Amino acid sequence: MTAPQPHPTEDRSPATLVQLSDLHLRAGEDGDGPAGRLERVVRRVVALQPRPRAVLISGDLTDVPSSAAYDRARDMLAPLGVPVHAIPGNHDDRDLLRARFGPEPAPAGAPVNFAVKCGPLRLIGCDSTRPGDDGGALGAEQLSWLDQTLDEEPETPTLLALHHPPVLTGVSVMDAIALAAEDRAALEALLRRHRQVQSITCGHVHTTMMTAFAGRPLLICPSTNSTMRLDLRAEDLPFTVSQQPLGFAVHALLDGRLVSFVQAVEQASAG
Repeated sequence: MTAPQPHPTEDRSPATLVQLSDLHLRAGEDGDGPAGRLERVVRRVVALQPRPRAVLISGDLTDVPSSAAYDRARDMLAPLGVPVHAIPGNHDDRDLLRARFGPEPAPAGAPVNFAVKCGPLRLIGCDSTRPGDDGGALGAEQLSWLDQTLDEEPETPTLLALHHPPVLTGVSVMDAIALAAEDRAALEALLRRHRQVQSITCGHVHTTMMTAFAGRPLLICPSTNSTMRLDLRAEDLPFTVSQQPLGFAVHALLDGRLVSFVQAVEQASAG
């Protein structure tokens, strides 16, 4: 018996999720600063085919948090025309971010966590920020929330998003404000109990980086705003910007396997 053939016009494209990170928007800023760079990235995302199901922002939407800066972020992301799910970074304010991007009302200062479906893929955003400190932390409460949330859907392919990577990068200026060592170890042990997490993704480092964590791929997404110059010397060096391309990530679930692409966006020429 011949198997039924798909209709010629049937769309068999995979469901995709776009990730933007480290926007560092400033209130009232235009031109070739963070807002101008984000505009170029948004145009690239709008042109993607198929259209993504949603957009993840893995922290640092603003450079200095204010109501005006988050309004700016919301307005600039509106042309994407899809749900935007955001976790805070160390430059963000939890309450101001939640008021514009959700996920739902919560007590003042509460962590911004979410679990949403993007087609067949489940996206979990876990707040790794420590208010008043650039370094990251999870702690018992956050780890318990994540453990319980993963228990709810043990068979659903899942992407876990944090702002702070749960590994050291070798870049001294970033490792000085990394996720706390005890939380890196606790998270790794937790994820080994939840095999549905196919990949982990983060921001914070302003460059593309790939490694493994808890036996799963770990992707650090580039920034839409600036690129860190790579320098692995074991010295106390400052954050130095390079002219390497900016970028964003595209995640797709293909035949049950999560596949991630990094898309480069050239910086505008000076002058």
